[in-house]
Amino acid sequence: MDGTENRDINARAVAKAGLGIGALVVGSALLMWLLFDQFAGREARHSPQPEAMAASNPRKEPPEPRLQPSPVLDLQTFRAGEEIILKNYGWVDPEKGIVRIPVERAMELVAKEGLPSRKEGRKE
Repeated sequence: MDGTENRDINARAVAKAGLGIGALVVGSALLMWLLFDQFAGREARHSPQPEAMAASNPRKEPPEPRLQPSPVLDLQTFRAGEEIILKNYGWVDPEKGIVRIPVERAMELVAKEGLPSRKEGRKE
């Protein structure tokens, strides 16, 4: 003997196994397609249908009055106003002498002087 193997591979068995696996994959894909088609049909039956007007023209803007035509710009304007209030001095109530100060300045004052406390024996 020359040390080589004399038996050949069983080509017929390998071909049958390959065809069996291929048929199994194709059959599984077909069954999944049928199952998803059935689920889609059931979902379509149970979902509410869009109104005729919305279905005929889905990109049309809603009728007047449009309460917020540009929400991004509105938010930017709102935040800019809030920044002005937070970073500037101003009157809250001039009759009572109440003012507002910037947040950074208020933090500096609290760090330097501390928070006011109640006098003992006095209830507010």
